Amino acid sequence: MANASQCLEEGAGRWPPRPPGPYSEAQRLALEELVAGGPEALRAFLRREQLPPFLSEPEVQAIARGALPPAAAPEPAGEASLGASLDASSLTYFPERSDLEPPALELGWPGFASGAFRGLTRVEAHFQPGCGESIYGCKEAVRRQIRSARQMIALVMDSFTDTDIFKDLLEACSQRQVKAYILLDQSSFSHFLKMCKDLGVDLEQEKSMRIRNITGKTYYTRSGAKIVGKVREKFMLVDGIRVTTGSYSFTWTDGKLNSSNILILSGPAVAHFDLEFRILYARSKPINLKEFSSCKKNKVLDHLVRITVASRDLTRENFLRMEFLYLRAFVGNLKRKRSWLHASREAVYVSNNAMHASPPLTKRNGSLVMRPHWIIER
Repeated sequence: MANASQCLEEGAGRWPPRPPGPYSEAQRLALEELVAGGPEALRAFLRREQLPPFLSEPEVQAIARGALPPAAAPEPAGEASLGASLDASSLTYFPERSDLEPPALELGWPGFASGAFRGLTRVEAHFQPGCGESIYGCKEAVRRQIRSARQMIALVMDSFTDTDIFKDLLEACSQRQVKAYILLDQSSFSHFLKMCKDLGVDLEQEKSMRIRNITGKTYYTRSGAKIVGKVREKFMLVDGIRVTTGSYSFTWTDGKLNSSNILILSGPAVAHFDLEFRILYARSKPINLKEFSSCKKNKVLDHLVRITVASRDLTRENFLRMEFLYLRAFVGNLKRKRSWLHASREAVYVSNNAMHASPPLTKRNGSLVMRPHWIIER
């Protein structure tokens, strides 16, 4: 099939290309009304146009709450917004491929040529609640797959807060040197970070694990607002030869309370999940693990935030408590700087009871120059 640029050069087709699948202009206009005016505006539009409702009430509320106005989603400098012009004519640039390089799978990836043998075709079905020897069939089946991994685990999940499964992943990475790629839905990513914080896990130190977040499709309105979809895919690729997929999420409630199922597949069908994960990984976004790690270690700042939010009026007592917590939060940094000065510089004492650090030398452009130094009052 020819891409969009070939269609333009050959004069074939329309620009922009017709979106795949059924398309309804009336539904698009209805969404514009919902984002601009809320649920009442949507219902008024449907009555005026004599259209049947196509969104359930939970969907209406979710879209109305989740729509981001243009101010909340600024476009990068020098890059025109899709909703910047009210007239999206055929001359508007709609690229089918990104100009940026996709993120590399830097931990390695099992190499299988197209159509390569990935084992015999097998299908195992597990249900929650389980039956027979295992009460919780889905969870135990997932944990067995993680324990069987020898090279790589690639996971896509909407929500991941089950501590038992996460500990199995950590054990596979630390003890068996298994490489793990984890893609989590952006809307529930904070819950995953909260679980790591409660377990005392520093994700920055997990060198055999790469964690990124991802969203569903993004719909832009003509006003510049956008609606971001969620990730509902749930599968785990193990060593490139087995895949676990189904309705089961890696949460305590799905492992104990909810009804769900998974399939464990091997054989040629695994190649489709291999390709899908690499596509999703190319669309994913990185997270700032250093920022998360510093926040995790600084419990004083967490307490300070709680006091600040709870204190509606800035009384003298609250002001003093906040100032005290700020000092406690940053005194550790001052101590570390002073220790670093003692360790890295030759200190001599001067007559005015100040500690003077002899200025170190550094080599720049073939000559020795003096770096800035500090005088610390004792």
